[in-house]
Amino acid sequence: MARVIPKTGFVISSIALAAVIAALTLTAEEKRFQAAAASAYSHQTSDQVTVGAKAFDNEQLTAQAFGKKTDLLRYGVLPVLVVIENKRSKALDLRNLEVNLVGADGRHVTAISPEDIPFLGTSGKHPSESPVPLPLPKKKNPLNSPDIVSRAFSAKMLPPGDSATGFFYFEARSEPGDKLYLNGLRDARSGQDILYFEFSMDE
Repeated sequence: MARVIPKTGFVISSIALAAVIAALTLTAEEKRFQAAAASAYSHQTSDQVTVGAKAFDNEQLTAQAFGKKTDLLRYGVLPVLVVIENKRSKALDLRNLEVNLVGADGRHVTAISPEDIPFLGTSGKHPSESPVPLPLPKKKNPLNSPDIVSRAFSAKMLPPGDSATGFFYFEARSEPGDKLYLNGLRDARSGQDILYFEFSMDE
């Protein structure tokens, strides 16, 4: 004999299922971050190469790219999205790319490795050498997020007509007058340097 499911149970199950679907959808939307064209941000074009950049300098922007739990700004890390578009007929070599944040006073801040960022989310203290009877609970590192590494700029070669995007991370605060300095672009075949880029990120 077939079992009859009470209407109340069916309704509760439906609500629970809807909540799960909504949570999964929200997660998918957070993971679906995609950069716009270089020209949508502050940018500069030289020798048929366009470089665009945008500082993700508020919680709303960082949440879009890394989720709400990864508060990079709280720990003094400024993520800067960089988009490079190659309109040349030849590939670009990006292996020696150098990216700096330049303040209005001329100070240069070099990008830090995304693998080093989780260390900024810890206290920096060494473990105690004295034995303890029971292990102490470990606080979860808010900067130990795989998105920080996966969304970092990592392209090494850029084919003609293609673009590359990703984040560079700086131990700095966003200030009016900040500029992006990018150097090290080379013609992949000849090895010839492409003119450096330096432009304001004020929109």
